[in-house]
Amino acid sequence: MAKIINITDKLSSEKPKIVIGDKEYTVNDGMETVLKFEELASDSSADNMVQAIELSLGADAVKELQVRKMSISNFKVLTIAIMAAVQGIEYDEAAKRFQG
Repeated sequence: MAKIINITDKLSSEKPKIVIGDKEYTVNDGMETVLKFEELASDSSADNMVQAIELSLGADAVKELQVRKMSISNFKVLTIAIMAAVQGIEYDEAAKRFQG
């Protein structure tokens, strides 16, 4: 008889969130979005990076956070936070993984 593996309790429909100040931003962690984020981020152009953030957080969040005007250090923090959220790991762990 074939073994049955029940993964029902391991699957989640909850979306991760990033908190900045008193605002909470839902992160789109869908497979297509994450793969497109990584593809855009690998190019590292400003437009592609902003588009990657927009895919993950939405256009309203990009405008509200003034992503295009962010310092590069704040932009890096935001990008690492998104990667941590989609992978379900702590920020500090993601920061160690994505140094560069």
